[in-house]
Amino acid sequence: MKLLPIALVLALAPAASPAAEVTPIAVSADVGQPLSALIEAMRRRDVAALDKALARSVEPQIVYYWGETVTGREPILQWHREWFAEAGWSIEPGPTTHALAGERLATITSSMRYVKSAERQFLILVNYTLLKEAESWKVARIQQTLLEGPD
Repeated sequence: MKLLPIALVLALAPAASPAAEVTPIAVSADVGQPLSALIEAMRRRDVAALDKALARSVEPQIVYYWGETVTGREPILQWHREWFAEAGWSIEPGPTTHALAGERLATITSSMRYVKSAERQFLILVNYTLLKEAESWKVARIQQTLLEGPD
């Protein structure tokens, strides 16, 4: 498959300070929209909207920063139902730092701040793999890497 880059920029923060400011990059609306919808679904705790963002042609998968892997639509939705029931947390998306898209496959990397409580805040690097299904992009895989968090 011939890859046509939307943008190929990797903003690297200094190794000693992973939270250093990065330069965000632009992502085309058709590729970025599913991620916006996914993040908004999580912020609203909306399982039905989350389901619409997930790929149908493959089993979606999420690899969490603590090592747990959840594979399959229903297990992912059930995991999120349980998480959405927890009170007091919030997420704030950070800038996109890397994006590459071909005709049917795209990858986007951005950061996210997850606030479980004032004392428990996490900065997470998130890589999204998207597939083009029919005329829209869907999230096939998410992999998280912890950049900062409480001990």
